[in-house]
Amino acid sequence: MRKSIAGALAFLIIGSTIGSGVANAHQPLVLSDSETTASKGPLIVDGTLSFAVRAAFTKAGQKKAFRAQFKEGEELAVQYLIVDKKPESALRNKSLPTLVITSPSGSKVTMKFTERTKFFEPYGGVNYLYLGRYNSKAQGGIYSFEITSKSRAAITIAVGEKEGVVGEVIRGTNEAPKPVASSTPKPVASSTPSPKPTAEQSGYTMEKVRANNSEASCWSVIDGNVYDLTKWIGSHPGGRGNILSLCGKNGTTEFASKHRGDPNPQARLKGFLLGPLAS
Repeated sequence: MRKSIAGALAFLIIGSTIGSGVANAHQPLVLSDSETTASKGPLIVDGTLSFAVRAAFTKAGQKKAFRAQFKEGEELAVQYLIVDKKPESALRNKSLPTLVITSPSGSKVTMKFTERTKFFEPYGGVNYLYLGRYNSKAQGGIYSFEITSKSRAAITIAVGEKEGVVGEVIRGTNEAPKPVASSTPKPVASSTPSPKPTAEQSGYTMEKVRANNSEASCWSVIDGNVYDLTKWIGSHPGGRGNILSLCGKNGTTEFASKHRGDPNPQARLKGFLLGPLAS
């Protein structure tokens, strides 16, 4: 049976369809305009878990990037998709953004466009096109994914195939998670440890959430965490109002009411997490 990726299932989530037509959700991850290099981009801690990474560009020469971590011998599965709608569908392959995958050893692979396979995603009523796929056994370490635009365009890069598990994404740091330390602790050089800068220290307060209550900057509190939903506004299949109604407030109850029957609604929010709400 041929596995397909169903694009934009509820807020840029891509579904994976196997013969029977049963769809499972890919977790959304939207790249920001500041994430221009792999070191600045988000890190997917487990690259085997399914993510749909969205990159939008307004002109040629722009760059966005992200990273994904793998263990030796795990499956590296990557797909390149676009919405089957103008302007993207009207672009020739040479005008679409390039994707370069760099392995931990430094070897590079450029995604080749080998197909234009149509897929209709029934949940959002959206047509998508597969343009390329890449599969291999992974090296142990961190892979970099660098996207460079050649014109105005928006694409989705699907990474990983395991569904049903919420993956971890690290933003705002260049470091991967460290291995577990040795059972024999080393002496601490200073008796007064230096505080580590964290989002919690500056604090995502309710006051800050209320201040970001517009279409230009839309924050919301859901189940004790603060999310920046700005990039979701224009892509919600139910209309902009469904996201704008959550801006600047505690949207826990409203979000839950709109996702009754969804076994894991929090997976939809993963790529937009800012941090916990400060007490």
